[in-house]
Amino acid sequence: MSKQHKILIGVFCIGVLLCGLGMGVAFTEFSRLSYGGRQVIGKTVIKTENIDVTYEPGEEKLEVVGWCRNWGQTDVITDDSVPENTVRFKVTYNAERVMPIAYWNEGNGRIVFNYQWNGWEDSIGMLMESKDLVLQNLKAGKIVSLDVIEVEGVTVMVNPASYDDLRIF
Repeated sequence: MSKQHKILIGVFCIGVLLCGLGMGVAFTEFSRLSYGGRQVIGKTVIKTENIDVTYEPGEEKLEVVGWCRNWGQTDVITDDSVPENTVRFKVTYNAERVMPIAYWNEGNGRIVFNYQWNGWEDSIGMLMESKDLVLQNLKAGKIVSLDVIEVEGVTVMVNPASYDDLRIF
């Protein structure tokens, strides 16, 4: 083996040793971190409001479709205060970020719940706030989940007489 080969093998072994040392230090630092929970970023003005959608009953069941992260409801709730042939969405949302929308799409027989964003103008501010929170928590030895509140919850209600007209899709 030539002198050059011995030098290259030595450099390789030192590199492997340094990589192993770096991985050990990184693992030690990472194992010291704890979970700091969920932190909300951005402005929050939580509102709860009812949105009523009137529909024409037909031969087939109407589908109630929701495009929302917190859409966890699998069945329609009956409520005597809701008029017949009306779907009531009880929505809890952040008015600083979103505006809920509900409408009847007669063409495909669906009642749709959705929302539109109205807080786009502060996206850079939220990015900087996120960065500051992540760095601040890392200095304290914590990893946090950052979240933006949009829609907290949606409840779908109908009159008991209209219950058989709908299904949640």
